[in-house]
Amino acid sequence: MNSSVQRLVRPLLFGLVIAGVVWAYWRLDLPRHMSVEGMRALVDAHAPYGPLVFMAMVVAGILTRMPMMGTLLIAMGAVLFGRLPAFAYGWLAALVGTTATFLLVRYVARDYAQRALHGFSARLRALDERLARNGFWTVFALRLVLGLAPLLNWGLGLTGVRLSHYVGGTALGVVPNIAIAVIFAEAIANRLPGSGVPSGSVMLGVVLVVAAVATASVARRLLGRKRPAPPV
Repeated sequence: MNSSVQRLVRPLLFGLVIAGVVWAYWRLDLPRHMSVEGMRALVDAHAPYGPLVFMAMVVAGILTRMPMMGTLLIAMGAVLFGRLPAFAYGWLAALVGTTATFLLVRYVARDYAQRALHGFSARLRALDERLARNGFWTVFALRLVLGLAPLLNWGLGLTGVRLSHYVGGTALGVVPNIAIAVIFAEAIANRLPGSGVPSGSVMLGVVLVVAAVATASVARRLLGRKRPAPPV
């Protein structure tokens, strides 16, 4: 396939993928199911494929670039499935969603970004080269701090980070964020009186605050250990 055809195919592919994601987003009526009760109804309606529906919702939330959507959905999954199943389903869906976004941006927009980058700033080129050399640890550290932030998925796709480094750094870096989200979501749900299921906004707000503070603390400690000791 020559370059002129590629220039036409890539934007078309990008548009088709985005259109498909948006269609699936509205087909599942994701906004209506952004509550524990709504997600439970959707999962129960598609039994015994409820876990697959849940993972599809997480992937769609990540691909639609809605801030913290993936973490919110995973936290709600802890109330429906329990800690360990929700962690496993959420971790796998997060890896699929973030990697799909990375590959989409890498295939469609990487060449354009590289041409703009090389003609814009030598410092940016040098930064991109460092990312390519130290991709795993960079992605790992960014995931610890930013979790499933959509802009991180898209931004890293424009860089020279290797796919294996991206997947490995993401797979390990999102573990604290997802673990904290499911643990605190289930704990909050189980400790509240009545039905045991709190309102979505209250539960998820508390979970996100705790997850953000905890993962930032872990990231600072890990990164601090890597700093060289000051000269005596």
